[in-house]
Amino acid sequence: MLNGKNPFSKYLKRIVIIAVAIYLAFRLRQTVQLLLTSLFLAGAITPMVEQISSLRFKVNRWEIGLNRVWAVVMLYLFLLIVIVLAITPAPQIILELGQFFIKLPSLLEQIQLSKGGIFNLSQDQLSQILQIQPLIEQAQNFGKDIVSQTFVFTLQIVNAIGVGILSMLIAAYMVVHSDSLVRRCLRPFSKEIRQQVEILIPPITRCLGAYVVGRVGTSSLLGFCTYLTLSIFGIPYSGALGLLVAIANLIPYIGGLMALAAIFIAAWGVDFNRGAIALFICFALQQIEAFILQPWLVAPYLNLDAFELLLSIIVGAELFGVVGAIVAPPIAGTSRILFNHFTAIRADEDSDK
Repeated sequence: MLNGKNPFSKYLKRIVIIAVAIYLAFRLRQTVQLLLTSLFLAGAITPMVEQISSLRFKVNRWEIGLNRVWAVVMLYLFLLIVIVLAITPAPQIILELGQFFIKLPSLLEQIQLSKGGIFNLSQDQLSQILQIQPLIEQAQNFGKDIVSQTFVFTLQIVNAIGVGILSMLIAAYMVVHSDSLVRRCLRPFSKEIRQQVEILIPPITRCLGAYVVGRVGTSSLLGFCTYLTLSIFGIPYSGALGLLVAIANLIPYIGGLMALAAIFIAAWGVDFNRGAIALFICFALQQIEAFILQPWLVAPYLNLDAFELLLSIIVGAELFGVVGAIVAPPIAGTSRILFNHFTAIRADEDSDK
C-alpha cells in the first residue's frame, strides 16, 4: 500500500507546489517582473563585469586588479552619467517629438516633385500616397497627447528610471554574489542538473550581454550621431528625430526605414543639398551600425540566422507589440542555446548506445 501511494503523493506534492508558485507569481507579479528584469540585467552585465575585473594594472612592482564590486561600481558610474545626460533634455525632446507629429500634414504638403515626376510617380500619385488620412490622424492625435502630457511623460520616464535603478541594485547583488546564489538555487537539484546549468550560464549571459550592448548601446549611439548630423545641417526636429531613430532602430529591418522616412519628411523643406547630404549621412550611419557593429558585437553570440531573427521579431510583435519585437531576439537566442545544448547531449547518448 505504501509503495502504491508514494507515486501519487509525489505527483500531488508537485502539482500543489506548481499551483502555489503560479498563484504567488500572479499575486506578486510586479515583484516577479522586477526580479526577472534584474536577472536579465545581471546576465547582460556579467560579461562586462568579468572583463573589467580581469584587467590588471602595474604600479611600480605591485600588480593591482579590480574585484567584482569595484567593476560593478565603475560600470554603474558610467551608466549613471549616461542616464543623467539622457534625462536632462528629455522634456524638450518629448515636446519636440509631439510637435513633429502634429505638424506632419503640413510637412507632407511641402514634398513637391518636379513636373516630370520621379520614378514614374506623379505629384498627384505622391499626394495620394502621403495623404493616408487614418494614419495621419493617428499620428496627429499621438503628437497632441505627447504635447498635452509632456509633464506626465517626463514623470513616467523618471519613474521608469527609478525602477531601473532598483533593478540595477538587485542585479549588482546578483553579479557580485553570483557563485553563492547559483549554488544555493541549485542545491535542491541533482548533480547532473547542476552541471548542465553551470555549462549553460556562460553562453546565455554572453548572449544577453551582447544584445544589450549591441542593440541598446549601438541604437543609443546611432540616435545621438543622427541628432548631431541633423543639427549640423540645420534640419528641424533634430532632437526628436534622434530619439525616434534610437527607438526605431531597436526593431530590426523595418525600424531604420521608418526613421529614415521621418528624416526625409523633415529634411524636405530645408535646402535640397543640405537635406540630401544629411539624409545620406544618416543612411550611412545606419549601414555602419547594421553591417559592421551588429555582426561584430551581436551576431557571434545571438546564435540566430536571418530567418530565425525575423521570425522571432514577428512572433514577439504579434504577442506583445513593439516591446515584444524588442525582447524577442534575446529570448530566441537563449532558446537556441538551450536547444543546441540538449540536442548535442541527445546525439551523444544515441551514439553511445
